[in-house]
This record gives sequence, structure tokens and C-alpha cells, in this order.
Amino acid sequence: MYSLPAFCRCRLALPGVGLLLTISRLGHGQARDLDPINTGRPDQTTGTNVVPQHTLQLESGLRYQHGRTVRAYNYPTLMARYGLFKQLELRVSASVQDSVPVDNRRHPWGIGPPELGARLHLWQQHGLLPEAAFTAAATLPVGKEALRPSSPEARLRLGFTNSLTSKLALTYTYGYGWLPDAREQKYALKLGATFSDRLSGYGEFFGTTTSGSSPDNEADAGLLWLLKPNLQLDIAAGIGLSRAAPSFFVTTGFSIRLPH
Repeated sequence: MYSLPAFCRCRLALPGVGLLLTISRLGHGQARDLDPINTGRPDQTTGTNVVPQHTLQLESGLRYQHGRTVRAYNYPTLMARYGLFKQLELRVSASVQDSVPVDNRRHPWGIGPPELGARLHLWQQHGLLPEAAFTAAATLPVGKEALRPSSPEARLRLGFTNSLTSKLALTYTYGYGWLPDAREQKYALKLGATFSDRLSGYGEFFGTTTSGSSPDNEADAGLLWLLKPNLQLDIAAGIGLSRAAPSFFVTTGFSIRLPH
């Protein structure tokens, strides 16, 4: 997590956008007949989609969070998703993190602990029975000591999706986690809407409860712009709804899918 000037260093990454567009054009030329990219960012709901088999999907972004006692930054976050089988994907993610206390005391920053995981698609929607997927992940005690957990953290998520109409979908998640000194429960509910072939958006409520702590409840909304079938830009902003939640956060990023 980072000070605001550090966050602005993202301008240095702008030349890389041209490279990404070039890669996207090359990858799209080799692409199979695939559906448009479906990403796990910028929302917080654990979804049900699995990336197509033998494709690599990279999802990256910048995030600023303003809390009551600390300002938090991630620049960038990066998740890599690989379709190992038709129903199974492998996942790995990490981010550069910084946090600035409101009193501007010395703060740790560096590469945060990596998270390894997998998602298994369970079944498609059948009438009122929602589409479902199971996601498992583990955060490893690797990286800068001030940022990493003291021991591995395990998290399990069940995600469900109901297509309400051809333009609206409801996705909801329940998760449980084992932290070094506590147990964690996560919940989320997202209503997604398709506005056109290239533009979609969502509104979302999500939260976390950790044993011995007050619940962290938040709400956000975001827009996703499909530049190409395998390249997407996004932006989102959210606010805290409980005393334990941050005041607000903003995030923006891009995602790209490359054929094998």
C-alpha cells in the first residue's frame, strides 16, 4: 500500500498499454472461436466462470483505499489464470502493497504474499438451479515480513450465478477462511447488467467477518469496457457501510486473454 505520489507512478506504465494492445492483436489472430473475455475483476464477488482450456488470462489493476487510520495502495495487482481442463483453472496472484498511516509514520511496502488457487466449475444453470463453481486458495507466508502472514492462510469459496434475463445476472458468494489467529467468513451479492456488446456494469454488496472483530461491509459499482474479444478495461469505486470498513476505494485495470 502506498502514498498518493507513489500511486501516480502508474503513469510510467502507460507505454506498456501499447505493448498490450499489440499482444492482444497477435493473440486474437490465433484465437479460437471463444466467448468474449470474462474476468474476476474489479468486483469482489467470487464468480462461476472458468477460463477456456489452454488459454492464459492476465488480470491487473491499481487500487487506492482510504481508511480511517491508513491509506492503502496496490500498484499493481496481478492475477494469472490458466485453463488446465474444460472445468478447471489454476490461479496465482500477488501485488505490490503499501500503506500510509494518517500520522505519516514509517510504513512497510513491497511485494505482498502470493496466493495460489484453483477453480472448479461444478454445473451450469438449470431452471432455478444456479450455475455453480468452487474456488480454493492459499496465501503463502512468503515475501516481506511486515506484509506476509505468519503461516499459510486457506480460503474456500462457493459461487453461484442466476441469469435473470439476457441482459441481467445475479451472482452471489459465500466463503470461509482459516487465518493464523482467527476464522473468516466472506459474503457478496452482485447484480450485473449488459448495456451493449462492449459495455457492461454492476452493483455489488460484500463483506467480511473475522472472529473477534466487527463486520466490514461495503458496496461498490463498476463499468467494464470490452476493447476486443480478449481485452477489457475496467473501473470501479466503493464505499464503506460499517464502522470497520474503509471510507472509500477506487480501482482501475485491464485484463487480457491469450490463446495457448
